[in-house]
Amino acid sequence: MNKKLRNVFEFFKSTLAVNLAASFFVFLFGGLTAFNCSVLTFGFALSLFFKEVNAKNEYVFYFNNQISKMQLWLYSWCFTFVFLAVCSFVLKLIIKLF
Repeated sequence: MNKKLRNVFEFFKSTLAVNLAASFFVFLFGGLTAFNCSVLTFGFALSLFFKEVNAKNEYVFYFNNQISKMQLWLYSWCFTFVFLAVCSFVLKLIIKLF
């Protein structure tokens, strides 16, 4: 991977914990479909909000590496979508096998 993509992937990884934690509560009350929707919407937005509040200075690092805030968010959402698709596929495969 090139340097820009690695930096964006690090940003994605730093938002994943908050996203999954927020979406887990949605899973408890709404099920798997609500969890999937929450990971891509509510959980993702909440993780970006926490990033804005708690790590605002990190954006300077990414900006110095020619990555805008909008690019970070877009690539991070795409990584989240791929992560969710892979996890859903693996879960369905496990359920089908067992």
